Amino acid sequence: MNAKPYIIIDITTTETELKHLLSNFTIPCIRLTTNNTDIEVNPKKIIKLLNICHEQRTPLLLEDHYEISRDLGFDGVHIKKSNNDFEIILKMATEDFMIGVDCGYSKHAGIISAELGASYISFKIPDDINPIDPDLLSWWHETIEVPLVVEGSKSLNQYKQVKRISDFVTISPTDWKSQDTFNKIIKTLQ
Repeated sequence: MNAKPYIIIDITTTETELKHLLSNFTIPCIRLTTNNTDIEVNPKKIIKLLNICHEQRTPLLLEDHYEISRDLGFDGVHIKKSNNDFEIILKMATEDFMIGVDCGYSKHAGIISAELGASYISFKIPDDINPIDPDLLSWWHETIEVPLVVEGSKSLNQYKQVKRISDFVTISPTDWKSQDTFNKIIKTLQ
């Protein structure tokens, strides 16, 4: 089975763009990247994006803000590996609240996160790797039950390389907002 698209949006994503995306494509998961200022300055917009996803029955995860994501009704949180509280946060995972962990490109970090209860883990392709060395991704996908998200694909060739050795691949705002690029990525993943 091929990897499914995992869309990343940011605070510049418009309601129209998100509605168009979800009306025209089957998207199993979306992640909202923000910074502290975005949350303080644009709480209404964040709620609108959340409501659009919920209307379309698409889970929306918030990046790094566990308490805010719980309080606002997000479907989960994606924790960056730099988050010092990730072990505490992972203990709070439930079936109704996903917790994904960015593990860089570290097998050890992935195993620890999986053992602690991560709903999924993500490996980010290092910038200096091309072509992708599939060993870590293949090993994880074939051996570990915790779903794998691959981040950082920068070309159609890289999407093609990872589509059979991951459960999901992230697609950045730059790529999914370009209709031509996004259509090519979706076709590559099929």
